[in-house]
Amino acid sequence: MQNKANSDGQNYQAIFIDVLRKSVSPKINLADEVGQLLEISADSSYRRLRGETEFTLNEAIRLCNHFDIPLEILSARNSEAVTFRTNRLNPDKDSFTHYLDGLLTELSWISRYEHSEIIYAAEDLPVFYSLFFPVLARFKMCYWAKSILNVPDMQRMKVEDVELPEAWTDLASRISDLFLKVKSVEVWNTDTFKSTFEQIRFYWEAGFFREKQSAFDVIDEFRDVIRMIEMQSEMGKKLNFRKGQYSPADYVLYTSELMIGNNCVLIKADDKTACYIGYNTFNYMRTNNRFFNEQAETWMKNLISKATLVSMVSEKQRHRFFKTTLNQIEALRRQIEEE
Repeated sequence: MQNKANSDGQNYQAIFIDVLRKSVSPKINLADEVGQLLEISADSSYRRLRGETEFTLNEAIRLCNHFDIPLEILSARNSEAVTFRTNRLNPDKDSFTHYLDGLLTELSWISRYEHSEIIYAAEDLPVFYSLFFPVLARFKMCYWAKSILNVPDMQRMKVEDVELPEAWTDLASRISDLFLKVKSVEVWNTDTFKSTFEQIRFYWEAGFFREKQSAFDVIDEFRDVIRMIEMQSEMGKKLNFRKGQYSPADYVLYTSELMIGNNCVLIKADDKTACYIGYNTFNYMRTNNRFFNEQAETWMKNLISKATLVSMVSEKQRHRFFKTTLNQIEALRRQIEEE
């Protein structure tokens, strides 16, 4: 990076300093943070932040890694090149532990900011809601590890026989607690519940449940998820369903008749944004690229403009939306009872 503008007119030093300032919470002393990270004096840190001394490439990369800043953000000309970070999921239980660790890290980052919100276009049931309910969470984790990651020692086991790591339960609880603290704006349609519905049906028909009651227990907590979302919608606040306690965090729900297409999550924390795109059933890839995130936000706004707000208003539409899914759940329960 050079202090003066390059031949293409870009002053990368100035752009980097600007991005750096915008990427750090105002509660953090940036000069102190830079000084400690680069192991330089306070004077040297201030000289770099004033643009009097150039950051070396190694220093810039170290800062980018620490503050989660993608390097391509420095050049508007490279707006079509987007860097994503993702989880490397392998067919073992440690891999899924890392996945849960990643969710916890992301929510911990969001919750540090005073003004933050999660905008979620939900093609499938958002993973966070499953984690509030121990039986459903266990079923989901078993499904993901057994059927998606193909963990070898789980392949010929019934759901009842699978032993999941205790760390997963602890991580699920911590993730849920943090999720309750952040405002959510969500867009759902009738297909949002479909994947969970079909996972339960598939596991029953494939013989992965030994007992009917095990399937019924999962169905009962799936029904509780629907009730939890409906109650949140009525109050406009997030809810710890098992404790019967509402959190201060706002909850906004829209229902859409349009196909959502993929799980897309946009995080807004003060003046920072991050976008998460779902893939491979439950995994996600993440980017801070402001051009991509601006496009994602435009897509979200367009989706919302064609959707129906059902939180705290539109009681009839809200009731009809959830009743349809509850009827499908009861039909699945009757199907299993009759077999």
